[in-house]
Amino acid sequence: MVSRREYGLAVLLVAAATAVCFSLSHFLELTNLAMIYLLATLIVAARGNRGPAALSSILGVLCFDFFFVPPRFTLRVSDVQYFWTFVGMFTTAMVISHLAIRLRAEAASARENEQRSVWLLEKAKKAEIEAESERLRSSLLSSVSHDLRTPLAAILGSVGTLLGRGEPVKHPESRELLENIQNEGERLSRLIQNLLEATRLESGAVQLHKELYPLEEVVGSSLERLEKSLDGRDVIVRIPDELPSIPMDAILMEQVFMNLLENGIRYTPPKGRLEIFAEVRDDSVRVSVLDQGPGLKVGESERVFDKFYRGESSKGAGLGLAICRAVINAHGGHISAENRPGGGAAFQFTLPLEKSHER
Repeated sequence: MVSRREYGLAVLLVAAATAVCFSLSHFLELTNLAMIYLLATLIVAARGNRGPAALSSILGVLCFDFFFVPPRFTLRVSDVQYFWTFVGMFTTAMVISHLAIRLRAEAASARENEQRSVWLLEKAKKAEIEAESERLRSSLLSSVSHDLRTPLAAILGSVGTLLGRGEPVKHPESRELLENIQNEGERLSRLIQNLLEATRLESGAVQLHKELYPLEEVVGSSLERLEKSLDGRDVIVRIPDELPSIPMDAILMEQVFMNLLENGIRYTPPKGRLEIFAEVRDDSVRVSVLDQGPGLKVGESERVFDKFYRGESSKGAGLGLAICRAVINAHGGHISAENRPGGGAAFQFTLPLEKSHER
């Protein structure tokens, strides 16, 4: 909305033009005096407001007629040709004001486009730098992970061989140290596996090999591999007998269950309980993994799935849950996290069923 100040400026400039015309009226022709009024209108129009420009045009014509066109100091016109002068003067003033306003608008639009281009260019450069940094980091992680697997496998193999012999039985302290090496080595092995899976999933190198597979077999295999880590914690598994086989990549889904269970083990007390539920929901299977830990903090329900995100008391690398989301999304499902009413966290994900099982 145009302010009163702009209209006041239009009146002031017309008044100034009239004063100048009075001082020059003895030296200039009437047509030249009209140019002074046109100049005032151009100055008003250059500010980009049509209303004040139109007011300046009208006042300029009236003042020119009243003060300088014979008979002076009246709006009557003695010669008809002056009428056409007024029309031409008004039309010229309006055209000039229109062009000036459009030019101002185009200049403002050009500045805005320039600023937008600069912003887009900066954003593109930033995205390119971030993508390159992420690519280098993923390449480094992949390279380091591959280099670590061979010596780690040798360490685990050697420890397993020593534990299989009878000497550690005679020396309980030695056996405890060897078992600790084995447990931590297996944990490190799973961490390296997560690093490799994360880089493979991000690069798009992972191809799903879906087959119809019973969910209870994947869950059972995951629990078997984590038997030592569970360390006496109760695990309740409730999978309906009538649950149909699910189209899935069993190896990747086993990794999902292992990561979710390891996350639950990390926060659940030694005498606590972990629960795994499954049920059919319309055209998908909904799986819940529940723990008895402290639960999620405010705002963590989405962030826990971000790569390298670690809570205040987390001892992990922040990759397990990120891999879970990537694998579940690749299967066409969805994963989420929330707090349980009685305490602890609940991780839930869905997996689509084959169309033959849809209701």
